[in-house]
Amino acid sequence: RWMNNLLMREVPLRCTVRLWDTYQSEPDGFSHFHLYVCAAFLVRWRKEILEERDFQELLLFLQNLPTAHWGDEDISLLLAEAYRLKFAFADAPNHYKK
Repeated sequence: RWMNNLLMREVPLRCTVRLWDTYQSEPDGFSHFHLYVCAAFLVRWRKEILEERDFQELLLFLQNLPTAHWGDEDISLLLAEAYRLKFAFADAPNHYKK
């Protein structure tokens, strides 16, 4: 769902606009940078993900993240983590073969 909806359902509209603005400024933003943003979401919620024992509950959590009250600072931190992941792994062997 994250990939198909480009995180529209996971964050408030004001954060979606900021997120998509960042995608537009990135070369191949929607096709490549979006993957790092999704990975940053997993990093952000890793504690809760690792504590979840039931697959169904995990799936429900990931589909209903507690982001309804997110603002500029929250989305900025998420994007910063996505950039960190991009610069850490973008040149890794076998990563996004061209």
